[in-house]
Formats: sequence, C-alpha cells, structure tokens
Amino acid sequence: MHRKWNKDAIALEILSMYESGENLNYSSVAGSNLSLLRAATRYFGTWETAVNYAGLDYDSIRRYKSWTRDRIVARIKELHAQEVDLSWRNVCLNVDPQLAAAATKKSHFGSWREALEASGLNYDEIRRYREWDDERILTMVREFHTSGIELNAKTMEQEDITLITAARRRFDSWHKALTAAGLDYTEIVHRAPFKRGLGRGQNKRVAVAK
Repeated sequence: MHRKWNKDAIALEILSMYESGENLNYSSVAGSNLSLLRAATRYFGTWETAVNYAGLDYDSIRRYKSWTRDRIVARIKELHAQEVDLSWRNVCLNVDPQLAAAATKKSHFGSWREALEASGLNYDEIRRYREWDDERILTMVREFHTSGIELNAKTMEQEDITLITAARRRFDSWHKALTAAGLDYTEIVHRAPFKRGLGRGQNKRVAVAK
C-alpha cells in the first residue's frame, strides 16, 4: 500500500526511527527507508531540514551517526558531567533514546548497566537517583529537622549522602532544598557547633547549669 506523505507524517516517521535507535544520517536512511528520504526531500528540500523540522538536532545526529563503544562512553560521560539523570528510564524516554538503544545492542554493551560501568559510573547509585522526586526529598528533610538532627551540609553528608546528593541535583543546592522545605538555611548553618557529641538532654543541662 502506497503511503500518503505530508510534513507531519514525515516528522513522525523520523521521530519513530530516532526513538528506536536507528541511524538518521543520510546514507543510512537511504539504505533503510528510501521512500521516507524521497518524501522528505520532496516536501522539505533537504533531509537535514526534515530532521530539524521533527525537532531533532541534525548536527548532533551526524556527529553520532555511527555508534561505537568509545562514542557511547564519551556521550555518557558528557551527560554525566552535565549532571543529567542517567537512570535507564530517563535516558530512554527523555534524554537520548538513540544512545540508550545503541548502548544496549549486543554488539556494544548488551545492557545499560554495562555501558555505565564501562564509563566508570556506579550503576546502583545512578539507579537510586530515579527513586527521588521533589516531594520525597522535602519530606525527608522535614523529618530530619523534626528529629533534631543537624541539617548543615557536613552533617548530612555523614547522615544520608544519597539524600543530600539527590537534593543538590533536583534543587541545584542544599541551601535551596532547605528553603523549599520551609526551613531557615541561615539559622541551620550558624547553629552552635558545641552541641555535636552531646545528647540533647545533656545540652539542656549544660545550658541550665550556666
């Protein structure tokens, strides 16, 4: 059956190929989907214009037109340096579906875990980040505050490194996370350090004795 093409149908087909991890450089599409390529050049003038119309960056696609293990690792490290959430679901659905598809091919790494570990990253730590959302972080911050635990960054890095790391990723800084939780960051930072090592009851007795 002859397919009826228009600009939107062409864009949807391009996006479908992209999300399934297929190469979208000109020569690859000429070999895998010639009818699409011909329709794209007829409606848009050039393949590049069609790809850009679909909301994709053709220069980026051309740069990564042929995935290799080294290029996959380089892209993962690039995203990690930008502090992008590299959990499988986020990369596959939002960040770079083509990277996810290429990394999990048997000819490359076979799984996302293997790709991350080949890039020097800890898969289990990255997987934990996906469990954090803003509300969970704020709830835990408030729970720590209610329990009387010091919320300065140094203490929290010892108490719960995953919480403070997730907070910094999602709120840009620990300061902003505390503020979002309705707490006074300045008061927390300047709270008297002599309390450390003493129980709260002991602190009160010391204060009374003075």
